Amino acid sequence: MRRLAFVFLLCAATAVAQQRSRVILAVFAHPDDESFVGPVLARYAREGAKVYLAIATRGEKGTNERAGIPAGEPLAKVRREEASCSCRQLGIEPPIFLELNDGELGAMTSPLGANVQSVADNVENLIAKLRPDVVVTWGPEGGYGHPDHRLVSDAVTQAIQAEKASPRLFYLGFANDQVKPLNTVWAASVFSWHATDPTYLTVRVPFTRTDQSAYHRALECHKSQFSAGEMEKLEKALDTAWDQGVWFRPWFGDWKSNDLLK
Repeated sequence: MRRLAFVFLLCAATAVAQQRSRVILAVFAHPDDESFVGPVLARYAREGAKVYLAIATRGEKGTNERAGIPAGEPLAKVRREEASCSCRQLGIEPPIFLELNDGELGAMTSPLGANVQSVADNVENLIAKLRPDVVVTWGPEGGYGHPDHRLVSDAVTQAIQAEKASPRLFYLGFANDQVKPLNTVWAASVFSWHATDPTYLTVRVPFTRTDQSAYHRALECHKSQFSAGEMEKLEKALDTAWDQGVWFRPWFGDWKSNDLLK
């Protein structure tokens, strides 16, 4: 009987292991960057996947006069709280903070490139710990070209290409027609969004109205960065650009699908 009980328990444990939740790791540069993939994170969490968000920098330099929060630790503290709020609204795991300085990933350091290498090392450690099936991050263009976005993309790519048995890597992307509504919102700003040719965007992940509402609530956590009016304009621009589906470019191979996990 004891032997039969042991065999039963062993089979049960094997079945549980085989039913391990799928895991997605999103890696971005700043608190609020997750907004640009928010409905996809919300969708997979709603469907039972374990979804983690790693944030490379503290975002402590992203001040604006309206919020009136001083740069440095006061703003970093607020932005950590906002990121935690965003993750709760998306239904994903609490954020993982890598705590590097905002705007300094490309700084000249000794040893050379120590900051961006720290991101790569952290991502390698997270992959070993979390065993994600999929990693998502900014594309090489960094959305609208922010150097921290570009360097996080580089660091994540370095971590993935270092091991043959790595998770699949997908870059978030916006096609030519999708950047138009975004650039309308940012027309008065110092940057504009960069397009990816649709030929490369082979994975479109649809999302529901429920997921859309979740990303709206998540974006609205970031009150230090956006006024209510700015949030509304950005939500409308993203809703128009996405049209209920977010596009991704696979890092390696001719991957064509409507699902990151299949």
